[in-house]
Amino acid sequence: MSPSTLSRFDIEQVIRRKIQRPAYRKAFLQSPREEIEEQLHAPLPGDMNITVLEEGPNLLYFVLPYEIPAGRELSDLELEHVAGGKHDSYNNTGTGDGGGEGEGAKG
Repeated sequence: MSPSTLSRFDIEQVIRRKIQRPAYRKAFLQSPREEIEEQLHAPLPGDMNITVLEEGPNLLYFVLPYEIPAGRELSDLELEHVAGGKHDSYNNTGTGDGGGEGEGAKG
């Protein structure tokens, strides 16, 4: 995994392994950004928000995809982010300015 490009799939794989341990699960629920950055040894983009929801026996969550305003076309990078889902990639420079877009992106 390149330090400049991470994918949602990479992050999910780390989380799936780690949440099997109760101490990590608790820490992840309290501070997901810090736990992800620690496990990946890399900062997440500053403009990326993370929300962790824990389902229960009578509680179910659905994640709706990002909706593009009517009449607006997607850039190539935006299209990569919303298409597929499994290998969503993003710039990991921490600047949020899109630097390094597409380099090493999984598709």
